[in-house]
Amino acid sequence: MAKILIIEDDLYVQRMYKRMFSFNHYDLVLAGTEDEGIELAREHNPDLILFDIILPGIDGLAVLEKLRSAQETKEIPGLVLTNLEHQEVAKQAVELGAAAYIV
Repeated sequence: MAKILIIEDDLYVQRMYKRMFSFNHYDLVLAGTEDEGIELAREHNPDLILFDIILPGIDGLAVLEKLRSAQETKEIPGLVLTNLEHQEVAKQAVELGAAAYIV
């Protein structure tokens, strides 16, 4: 079973992802902050990390940079999920190593 870490501060959106991924039998790990997400990525070594571009106190691009700079998380694929459609931010996310930027 694939393990997915989702870094998302909005509890409503977390519940939506949890419901959606549980129907497909994924092992889901949820984090509400950047620090919690990075800690859980190291602890659980997920197959995929999904994260919001806007998080409290930091943006998702900074989280992506931290994940890519750490030896234990640099190879985990990451997808940026957002409701913001900014081509420049999407380009930056991919340049920093995101597998995709999904609006």
